[in-house]
Amino acid sequence: MRFKAAASGTIQAAMSIPWLARLAGPVFIGYYESRSGRHAEWGCKHPFDQLHGVDTSGFVPGFLLGSAARIGYAGAQPGIIRKALTVIPEPRQCHFLDIGCGKGRPLLVATEFGFRAITGVEVSPGLARIARRNAGILTNACPDRTRVNIVTADAAKYRLPAESLVIFLYNPFDGALTRRFLGNIEASLLQNPRTLYIVYYNPVFAGMLDASPALERRYAAQIPYDPGELGYGPDTSDAVVVWQNRGNPNPVPSGRANASVTIVIPGMRAEVAL
Repeated sequence: MRFKAAASGTIQAAMSIPWLARLAGPVFIGYYESRSGRHAEWGCKHPFDQLHGVDTSGFVPGFLLGSAARIGYAGAQPGIIRKALTVIPEPRQCHFLDIGCGKGRPLLVATEFGFRAITGVEVSPGLARIARRNAGILTNACPDRTRVNIVTADAAKYRLPAESLVIFLYNPFDGALTRRFLGNIEASLLQNPRTLYIVYYNPVFAGMLDASPALERRYAAQIPYDPGELGYGPDTSDAVVVWQNRGNPNPVPSGRANASVTIVIPGMRAEVAL
């Protein structure tokens, strides 16, 4: 155990060096995924990847991603992403922004909705490289869709575009960085008032967003996997909560937007009460 902890610390230190992370990141990630039997469901090649010829499957722990605040990488279920994005009014007027985009699966799904721009922000050079390759494959196959742009950057320091936004989060950060990022959103809205939505998949820190004076809930649900996705993730359903800015011209629809969120595994898994 002592050796394993020391090895993890050494890898994390190496991944914090930008030039070394660019060279070694994909190697470390591929090695870990090949030996991660306890994440077997995520490790299986997802039907989405088989259909599009991309690589968005697998699990990567946070210590390999160049930031101690990152939870880790695993692919969100495409069927759940699609259901969540149907909640967004007029997506063609919005810029879709995936924070902690990993290999880019939500970005690829977002191309189905006609967003005016699509951007992924990823701190890990290795994952960002994979996401760019995936985006290129989809662009070649579907040239009429919005192109996907990948930015390698620290999300806490990333300047949000001053336009209508849909921000997608798949529980990417620990509590401290989530709070910092929420502060960035609040400051951005204060400086540039505009339409904004936050789609939070597995909303472990939903309470922070609920407490924000800049936001109100639009939607909350525990969404089941599509039948063809069962066995390609560790569960059979996942929680999604959507917030919008206060003063948004689109009223909150009647329904269960304020359903309670229960933390099943602290820092790791949330569920919405059915």
